[in-house]
Amino acid sequence: MNLVRHPNLLDRMAAQYALGVLRGGARRRMEQLAREEPAVRAAIAHWQARLAGMAELQAPVVPVEAVWCGVERRLGWKADPPATTPAATPTATPAPAGGWRHLWQAASFWRGATAAMAVIAVIAMVGTMGRLPAQRSTPATVIALLQSQQAQAAMLVSWDAASRALLVRRLDDLTLSDQQVLQLWALPEGGKPQSLGVIGRAREARLPVGALPANVPALAVSIEPPGGSPNPDGPSGPVVFQGALLKPPA
Repeated sequence: MNLVRHPNLLDRMAAQYALGVLRGGARRRMEQLAREEPAVRAAIAHWQARLAGMAELQAPVVPVEAVWCGVERRLGWKADPPATTPAATPTATPAPAGGWRHLWQAASFWRGATAAMAVIAVIAMVGTMGRLPAQRSTPATVIALLQSQQAQAAMLVSWDAASRALLVRRLDDLTLSDQQVLQLWALPEGGKPQSLGVIGRAREARLPVGALPANVPALAVSIEPPGGSPNPDGPSGPVVFQGALLKPPA
């Protein structure tokens, strides 16, 4: 596909490249295109410049002494400390099984809280750059970044406390037929999925929910027939996006 002929897709790919969430072969292909196509280079440079000021929003932090010592040792400025017997590594306690918890713990969807928190600062800014309804007295708060099976950013979920509604914005390139819609689900701890509303095929949607169910660690999106899942116990179609709840709605 020629990205230059698809400006919306090019803009999303350039944003993901600048954010650092475009990985592996996709990132290498983007770099190759940037060397060949001036329009691709310009799109990437636009997003890099747009996000460059994010560092100024973070309060300065002085690295701890151990970090400086490690840097000095790697540069050869300081000798390595005497070898000591390593302490036993604590055994990680496995997460309890139950309900739909295994869905959001799957490796294809979950890449750890570290990766999510690394981009959450820029997500907050990117979330204000689109066309979400502006009739709000206070800005919506990003509460989840859902990922595709390829670990790509696929959907941003925000909470509008003023209207008690979820705002969803698609970042994916998933193609749906006329007989397919997207549906958002809460994945409660130890319980069956609970529908938060049908998104449809729109790129952005507002889902009035009042409040999320209790003990919800993750959200998911499935492909369903028009009107939503006919299964009262959860999705009837494939689950395509998932992600942990980064911040419970207030």
